[in-house]
Amino acid sequence: MSESDTDPAAAAGGQEEARQAAGWAAAFGRVAGVLVAPGKTFQAIAARPTWVAPMLVLVLLSTVVGYMVTQRLDMAQALRHQNEVTGGRLTAEELDQRIEMVQKLQPFLALFQGLIAAPAFYLLVALLFWVGFRLLGSEITWTASLGTTLHGLMPLAVAAMLAIPVIWNRASITQEEARGAAFLASSLAAFAPDDASATTRALLGSVDLFSLWAIILLSIGYRTVARVSRAAAVGVVLSLWLLGVALKVGLIALFAR
Repeated sequence: MSESDTDPAAAAGGQEEARQAAGWAAAFGRVAGVLVAPGKTFQAIAARPTWVAPMLVLVLLSTVVGYMVTQRLDMAQALRHQNEVTGGRLTAEELDQRIEMVQKLQPFLALFQGLIAAPAFYLLVALLFWVGFRLLGSEITWTASLGTTLHGLMPLAVAAMLAIPVIWNRASITQEEARGAAFLASSLAAFAPDDASATTRALLGSVDLFSLWAIILLSIGYRTVARVSRAAAVGVVLSLWLLGVALKVGLIALFAR
């Protein structure tokens, strides 16, 4: 009989490793489970909130998609068009220098977007939900709100996975496509006329199959985890979604000038 078979410390260590492995398996199981059995999954989150696994999935996919898009985005054409729209404020030499600088920074900007901006966005959304439901009298904790938000946004991970082969087969991507993330024909933007403005496309693009799916999951999740009524959960989720759409359209209108 080996020493590890009789050593209580070794046995306890093995049991702890087994528990940790089972914990990670359960956490990633929730990532898939929320898509097929949201009620049961959010009940588990209410009892024991987890958030690391969905955060890793969302950040990884966001980084991959962002990097693939930047590699196919013709920034030189976009900057030249912007310079023309603004009346040619830059000379040809200045424009070439800016294009060279932006092209060098493109890969790092994609990593920044995926590894820093995306997590910061998810944390902000979870914070807004937490504040909103606390104002309604819920006793939901910050960790539970973060876990509910990240699991509720899993349809966006599905959209990213479907977009990867689409982007892979594209030789180039326009700035408008990149700005609106219009890689799948899953929103009303797919039916927009060719002469539609950037703001119109952004507004139509917000009515997206995966976004609506996420709204449904978030409503189910917060009704369960925050222990509020269906009307309260749907009201808070829709209010924040409409706020996000307004900010998105407003920013695109500002930078499209």
